[in-house]
Amino acid sequence: MAKKSGSKGDPSKREIKQVYITEDGSEETSVTAVVEKRKTKGEEGENHRDKISGATKTLRIVAVAVAMFFSLMLAMMVGVGLALWDSNRTIADLSAAITGAPVQAATYDQVPGDGNPDAEALTTINDDNAAVVSDTQEESSGDATDGADYGETIESDEAGLSKADEDDEIVSPDESEGPQALKDPLEDYPRPFTKVDESYFKDALFIGDSRLQGFGFWSGLPATYYCATGFHIYKYETTKVVQTENGKVPIFDAMPYDAFTKIYIKVGLNELGYGTEENFEQTYAQLIAKLREYEPRAIIYVHAILPVTAKKSETDKAHNNPNIVKRNEALKEFAKSQKAYFIDAGPVLSDEEGNLKPEMTSDGIHLKPEYMKIWREFLCENAVN
Repeated sequence: MAKKSGSKGDPSKREIKQVYITEDGSEETSVTAVVEKRKTKGEEGENHRDKISGATKTLRIVAVAVAMFFSLMLAMMVGVGLALWDSNRTIADLSAAITGAPVQAATYDQVPGDGNPDAEALTTINDDNAAVVSDTQEESSGDATDGADYGETIESDEAGLSKADEDDEIVSPDESEGPQALKDPLEDYPRPFTKVDESYFKDALFIGDSRLQGFGFWSGLPATYYCATGFHIYKYETTKVVQTENGKVPIFDAMPYDAFTKIYIKVGLNELGYGTEENFEQTYAQLIAKLREYEPRAIIYVHAILPVTAKKSETDKAHNNPNIVKRNEALKEFAKSQKAYFIDAGPVLSDEEGNLKPEMTSDGIHLKPEYMKIWREFLCENAVN
């Protein structure tokens, strides 16, 4: 016979006593065993609820993390949208800057068979960014600016423009003055620098690295930009820079023949620390020679490397201002040997010690959008006709 009794101090266990009946009828306990009780349904329910509670907490953590991620993405999208709206830019402009596509491009339809462009098929360059208006237009629109923003309205040197009346006769330039022949770019070299307006750059091509890419995106000049982050002169023939319908291609796979009369080249920073100065100039000369084959009327500008900030210069063994100054001195002599024009916007962007002003950049190298106008004005004041 067995008797049950609670185990002292532990309600989850119980005692079982083995009791035997003797011959005289009395009870005698012989063995006491302690066994663990089975969990009640209530206890099992509590364990189940604990498991559900743990799963719920995990789901809540995941949900909060997902919500924070999408909130951050939404905030970034709103910020980018406001920045584009404030600077009068579009998503297409942003995409062009990110992918390395030209901000604006002059394109030709090719004549079948001979590979040369059809002059009559030249499409009009999209010059919305120029925003050139006359004096009378400026007064009526009230859209003139003080030069603080990009895509600003530029006052034209022309007198007031007016719409044509029904009786007006439209005469083409060819009929009135004959074809306008451009000078040989090497004739009378070197020509003096002069001041020009933004229309000068409508048939200009800019080739270069991420700094020049940013200039194309934010300066407002109506030019063509074959620029990309990390552009390297040693790989100019193979680096895919220009966005086309068939994807990105190297610059000479997209360049139309005889479309540009000015070409600005700004390279040299990414190449610091690679090869020798002799190799650099040799490759640079090959690039200029090929450009002149494609664009025989183009004036070539060799742009100096812009300085970096003092902090960046002190912490970078290759991309520092002493190396930049040394290369720029060599580029100045190199430009003369190529009958090209050396231009250096560095002094108007740097402090008294020749370092890029820290307030003009967020990473020590690239200019902030609001300072591109200084660079733009420098180019307008140092051009060759």
